[in-house]
Amino acid sequence: MKVYLIGTGPGDPELLTLKAQRLIGQCTAIVYDDLIPEEVLALRREGAIIRYVGKRAGRDYLPQSDINALLLDLALKGHHVARLKGGDPCIFGRGGEEALFLRGHDIPCEIVPGITSAIAGPESAGIPPTHRGLASSVTFITAHEDPHKKGGFLDWAHLAHSPGTLVFLMGAARIEAIAERLIQEGMPEATPCALIQDATLPRQRHVITTLAQAGRDAAQEAIASPCVIVVGAVATLSPAIYQPDTRPLAGTHVLITRPAHQAGQTCRRFAEQGARVTSYPLVAIAPLDFEPPEPGRYDLFIFTSLNAVELFFDKLASGGRDARCLAGSEIYCIGPKTRAALETRGIIADGMAQEFRAEGIFELLKARELTGRRICLPRARGARPYLVEALRARGAVVDEILVYDTVIPEGASAQGLTEALEGVDTVVFTSPSGFRHALELLGGKVAGLKDKRLVAIGPVTGQAMQLAGLSPQVSARVYTDEGIIEALAGIR
Repeated sequence: MKVYLIGTGPGDPELLTLKAQRLIGQCTAIVYDDLIPEEVLALRREGAIIRYVGKRAGRDYLPQSDINALLLDLALKGHHVARLKGGDPCIFGRGGEEALFLRGHDIPCEIVPGITSAIAGPESAGIPPTHRGLASSVTFITAHEDPHKKGGFLDWAHLAHSPGTLVFLMGAARIEAIAERLIQEGMPEATPCALIQDATLPRQRHVITTLAQAGRDAAQEAIASPCVIVVGAVATLSPAIYQPDTRPLAGTHVLITRPAHQAGQTCRRFAEQGARVTSYPLVAIAPLDFEPPEPGRYDLFIFTSLNAVELFFDKLASGGRDARCLAGSEIYCIGPKTRAALETRGIIADGMAQEFRAEGIFELLKARELTGRRICLPRARGARPYLVEALRARGAVVDEILVYDTVIPEGASAQGLTEALEGVDTVVFTSPSGFRHALELLGGKVAGLKDKRLVAIGPVTGQAMQLAGLSPQVSARVYTDEGIIEALAGIR
């Protein structure tokens, strides 16, 4: 057992350290704060316990004493715990308190540093915290202490006369009060400052202003939490250094509905193109019990999904067999991910459908003589009957092996989906079952989807949406994540 107090960085999942990534993937329990990116949570190992203990001003949250007790309980049960904190765990993150509590109970504990938003925030807005000739020091300050408070830990007179850069964290609600107190203590009203919201994230925005105008500009621009406030001459460098995000999906907020074990990679792809990404899995893969075929029984195998490949070959392996039992059979597949999954099992597909759906496979085989040919089709329960019927009409002997079911993920709810839909402008559906599950969770009501830009990965998913009275505004030409990104970029 051990607890790792891990800093996950300022928000951009690519700013996570390699050590943090490794430990998150190894730990058996995850305890995470507010604002931890979905892409970071997706790194957890399968089956890991996950507990949210986030804190946000103005909302109910778990008291620190309860968080300490939770960490202790998980550790005493033998878990390796990843305690995820935004930024660095010990820069206004109470990491030291948790470390002392755990060591006081003889629990092994390790602090894993992260990139603090006190540095990343200014830099993401083109502001170096120190700069030759402008500032040779930088001070990090929590804005949680009321500037009008008598006494307290902060020496406002000293701060007001500091020749270096001041960086206030967690100060969105106190921008005007902080400016007023610094001016009151003698800092010039014309002192440059910057207000940076959602630093390092695709939705980041910032305002360059002065101390005298900071409160007014913050209200006018509706600057909200999380916000970093930078006070000092270095703020004047932003216009010359900052470059706006020109990536194809910059400014887009996308909801990804893929299964949890696939969502992480998809989220990263969209984030790399500038999108803000929220993940709410609407599909879970439930393996079914089945008997793998005996060697030499089939002339052809057709794999229509990555999941079918993984579950089929895992079942072979559990019985002490591998790809060699398919020797002599032809192997066909739909889509590059399925082909890649076959390759990891040592199989080079004899053919991949150019159109990534059942019709593509039929087109691939249309010149073949199929009469009497024995075809095995490992697939999901409830998959479209088109391929089986079309192949049988050509005289083939087709056996379906149902290897998995697609179900609503455990923990998914109407409230959870409704909350995930709030604020997003684009919803991506990558399967008909995902869309049907969304409707089921929403009680058949499509009102929450009508004001969103709906994306279908392909015509089969689009057809399921149309049957419910919704038309996808975007359909991918190539039925992959990359195809969806290309289609979205093409309409912006």
